[in-house]
Amino acid sequence: MKPPRLPRWRYWCVLLVVAMVASGCRQAAEKPGATPKTPKQATESVASPEDPAPAEKEAPKPPSRSEISSADDNSEERDIEPETPKPEDPKANSVVSPPATEPVKPDAAPDETEAEAEAEDQDKPAEPVSLGPPLGEDVAKLVSLQPNGVVWIDKENRRVIAVGQVCQRNAPLEMFACSAGTKEHEAVVSIPARAMLFHTALLAVGAKPGKPVQFNPKYVPASGTEIAIEVRWKDASGKIRSARAQEWIRNASTKKPMEHNWVFGGSTFWTDERTGHEYYSADGGDLICVSNFPSAMLDLPIESSQKDSDLMFQAFTENIPELGTPVTIILKPKLE
Repeated sequence: MKPPRLPRWRYWCVLLVVAMVASGCRQAAEKPGATPKTPKQATESVASPEDPAPAEKEAPKPPSRSEISSADDNSEERDIEPETPKPEDPKANSVVSPPATEPVKPDAAPDETEAEAEAEDQDKPAEPVSLGPPLGEDVAKLVSLQPNGVVWIDKENRRVIAVGQVCQRNAPLEMFACSAGTKEHEAVVSIPARAMLFHTALLAVGAKPGKPVQFNPKYVPASGTEIAIEVRWKDASGKIRSARAQEWIRNASTKKPMEHNWVFGGSTFWTDERTGHEYYSADGGDLICVSNFPSAMLDLPIESSQKDSDLMFQAFTENIPELGTPVTIILKPKLE
């Protein structure tokens, strides 16, 4: 007895189902040996939590609203496949090393070009500042030591005259005056001139440098020609006022004006071993000091601490004019 024949349409349905099953089996068989995805395809697929990300990669940024919207619109067209083991790429987790460079030592000396540039910067004169002529003086009788007219020599009266401005009125002091752009935070007056220029001017009027302060093996105060300092400025009414520099400096213990005059210690010189260039130590800002420094051009002949917590002197605020007030400084050596 022959089996009943299937209708033609059922026959084609059976063939279609068999073909689909065979195609699925073929695709499943081809999966393990599939060609690895290209880098572009890999970035578009969803990463598996089991795949460790390279340590050097940055944390992924959250997608923008436009990216989320675009992903939703194309969700039906994307064919998401089940996760299968991927062939291991030996370069996937490798760290790319930067090009080998010679390590720079922390204490490495700058090259010769940088050292020369630094030396040139220290040799440059201070920028011209419009502070006006010295108060109460006939400029025609003075010899200017700078093109911008900041430091003068009075040969007749053997004085050194300079102009500056008030830079501090209420602070512990390490110096009375500093070169502009150096230590204004711990001085009362700043002068746009190097300390070496004052040293030269004092020599020209007959002052003699002694020795800077010494601490080892024991304390020896600075020595040299005694220097009296006068300050002049204009008050609110335009009248020229005058005072001893000591009246702008207060003893932190007694609350009275400082008593001592300065001495011409003369600072020190040091040579840069890399360039052979010689420097005057006081050019770092230690022009007229009230704390003892071996680098001071003018220093006090008494022991005065340079420790921040134990400074002996402070600005005498009540006696000092407003910040920025132009000031004339007069250095008068006490000559024999």
